[in-house]
Parts: sequence; C-alpha cells; structure tokens
Amino acid sequence: MKILTIIGPTAVGKTNISMKIARKISGEIISADSRQIYKYLDIGTAKPTPEQKQIATFHLIDFVDPNKNYSCGQFARDAEAKIEEIMEQDKVPIICGGTGLYIKTLFHPLHALPESKREIKKKFQNSLKKFGVDHLYRKLLLIDPELAERITPKDKQRIMRGLEVYEMTGTPLSLLLKTERKKAKYVPCYIGLNLPRRELYQRINERFAAMIKQGLVNEVKMLLRRGYDPTASAMRTIGYKEIIEYLQGYIALEETIEKAKRRTRNFAKRQLTWFNKILGLQWFNPVDADIVKYIIDQWKANGSAGKK
Repeated sequence: MKILTIIGPTAVGKTNISMKIARKISGEIISADSRQIYKYLDIGTAKPTPEQKQIATFHLIDFVDPNKNYSCGQFARDAEAKIEEIMEQDKVPIICGGTGLYIKTLFHPLHALPESKREIKKKFQNSLKKFGVDHLYRKLLLIDPELAERITPKDKQRIMRGLEVYEMTGTPLSLLLKTERKKAKYVPCYIGLNLPRRELYQRINERFAAMIKQGLVNEVKMLLRRGYDPTASAMRTIGYKEIIEYLQGYIALEETIEKAKRRTRNFAKRQLTWFNKILGLQWFNPVDADIVKYIIDQWKANGSAGKK
C-alpha cells in the first residue's frame, strides 16, 4: 500500500499543504517531526496551532515528555499503528515531516534492537565526561571488536550505543545487526516540497523572528522552571539550545537569534541532502497555484492507499 508522504526542509510549508490535501481526500496527518513530539515545546517547533487542529486531524505530536528519549524505531511502530487506525476509519493517512530518519525507518525497518534506557545511557555519558572517549572505545574493542573496527575511535554516539546494547542484552551489537530486518508494511508515495534557496532562507529567518515575538524566550524559561534537563535531547532543539545559552548569560539575545537562524538554515541544507538521495523523488513548489491538485493526482497515479 502506498502512503502519501510529504517531505521537505523546515519552514517550506509542509503543514499547510498537508492540511489542504487532507481536506480534499478525507485525510489525517501523521507528523514525522522529531521535535514536535515533545510536550510544551510549542512555539519553537512550529507545532500546528489550535486553529489548524480545527481544520485537520494530527497524530504523533505533543505526547513525549521533554526529559524522555524517543527513537526512530518507536516512531515507526507508532506510525504503523496510526496508519492502521486511520485506514480502519476509512480515512487517508498522510505522513508529513522533515525528519528523514523517522521516515526511512517507517518504510525501511531497522533491526530489532533494544530501546535505550535513560539510566544506562546516563551511566556511559558520565563515563565519557570522566574518562574520555578513548576509554569508552577501548571498552568497546573488548566486547565488540567488529563494531569498534567499523567506526572511528571518536564516534561518541555509536561507541556508547554499542556499550549500551551489550550491557542490556549481553550480545554484541554487531551480531544483532546481522539478524533479519523486519519487513515494511507500507511503501511511500513521496512528494517533495522545496523553494528557491533565497526564498526558503527568508522564510526561515522570518519564522524565527516571529517565534521570538510570540514568546519563545518565555517558553524556554517555563521549561527550565519545570525542571527539564537543559542537556536533554528535547532541549537541544534549535532555538531552545541557543536561548538556554542566552538565559545562562553566555551570549546576547541578538547573537542568540542570529545563531538560531543560521543553524536552522544549515539544518535545512542537511535535510535536502538527505531527501535528495531518494530515487525518483519529485520536487514541487508549495506556492504554485495548483500544487494541491498536482500532488493528489500524483498520489492517485502511483497507487493510493486509504479511502476509496
């Protein structure tokens, strides 16, 4: 079954186009955004507004505590469940988002690996701070030499993941990666949305300036007052991370704003690099007058899934 999947860089207008399509084809939107999953991170993640939620139904937003971890494998499981739920209601599931790894994992499942445990992850993070990455790499060489030889001795993330998996399972990660992958239930009908670079960057800059006016600084203050860890994955989101630095007195607000804009532009570049690797992906300009009709026609021509 082919699932309409709308992708593209941040700020390109994916949500608005998806909402228009949803109204035309009785669709419901499954967000593939690794930042919009978090509760209380509203302004800086450009979550759908209450008004937008009146127009279309959204899934997989605003449901993970900011101190919790959430993996791409968990997203794939949750998205599969939502697709089934939506189709059982005779509606059309629409995947919409810019987190390429989430989308890839949904349509190209990973090996069945254990989910990260916060306490174990914290243990290796503390070891990293205390003893350095070379110490952790030597430990990995002892328990999983095959994995250690495939990665660089400075690859902190993969080194810690290898140690974490071994501690939880007693089996080297390299061995688990040789097991058969789960088969995907669905295939994507990809629709890429993009704008000329100058126009996209202007949108990015204007959107972040608007977020500041809407109260993003106060939103970050509220998160810190609630006791959320400034080093948690959620709080390292672009915009939030820079504002935390500002609130801690490291940089001025003006520098904070420019830094966040620059990081968002660089992020958009990385998103486009990732999506451009998808074979046969067609790009559409979201401001074209007939864009919604074009996308629906393309989806139907490629074997639509959902309401008949």
